[in-house]
Parts: sequence; structure tokens; C-alpha cells
Amino acid sequence: MPNKKFKIGVDFHGVINERPKFFSEFCTLAIKRGWEIHVITGGPYQAVVDWLNEHNVPFTNVFAILDFYDTQGEVTHFKNGEFKVPDKLWDSAKAEYCGLNGINIHIDDSTKYAQWFITPYCHYDTEAKNCRTASNFQVDFSGTPEQALTEIQQLIQTVQFF
Repeated sequence: MPNKKFKIGVDFHGVINERPKFFSEFCTLAIKRGWEIHVITGGPYQAVVDWLNEHNVPFTNVFAILDFYDTQGEVTHFKNGEFKVPDKLWDSAKAEYCGLNGINIHIDDSTKYAQWFITPYCHYDTEAKNCRTASNFQVDFSGTPEQALTEIQQLIQTVQFF
């Protein structure tokens, strides 16, 4: 199924920014395959986009929770520069984005958001350099980006049959 357009969600903080060289190649290869890379992050949008460009990490789209809810009027800004988005909105935002955009798998280093996901959620372990789904399917990120993409393709194709 090489012509199928897969959509991968990848968290920025704790995943991409921990291994920029690896994810630069990973994202480049995925996009060359015709896949989409959605960088899904707390934000802020422009700072993330600037960092991705500086580190040559290509992407199809960047979704920043802070910026999204700021346009919705859901962010309280404080004089000291801090901000607050209601917890339920913040915690469920990545899952909602993935569902609305047909993301096939989301890779994230936090377990906090997994409960909101219908999209397959792969918990990324920065030390072990792998991610694991709730059904214990594992993707190894310690090898080459090409190997990780092949494992992701196998996972997506397996999920599509159930």
C-alpha cells in the first residue's frame, strides 16, 4: 500500500526537539513517501515553526494549542507573561485535532493526553527511543528513520483492518 497517504502526528516538546537530527531525516523521508507530518504542540506557533525551520525539520502542518485557543478567546493572559487555558480544553486538544484531521497515529512523550485519543496514540520513551501503543505495538526509534517509518506503516495498516 505504498501510495496510501498516511498522516502522522508528532509532538514537538519532548519528541522532535529532543532529537532534531533524527526527526529531520524521519520527516523528510515521510514527506518523500507522500505522507503528511503534523507537528502537534502546546506552542507558541511561530517559535515552533522557527525552530523546525532552523533545524531543517520539514512538516505539513503545525498545530499549536495556545494559538488555537487564543483565537477562540479561551486563553487568559497574565501581566507576568504567563497564560492559562482551561485544563480540559488543553488536555483534549491534541486528540481532537487528530480526530478532525484524520491523523493515523500520534507520537507523544506524555501519557497525560492518551485518555482523550481515539486515534492510535504511541507513547514515546525518550530514553529507550521507542514508542508503544495501548495495544503494545512498539515502534523502534533507536535505529534508522527508514526503519521507524516502516514499522509505523505496518502499525497503521494493521489498525485499518480492525
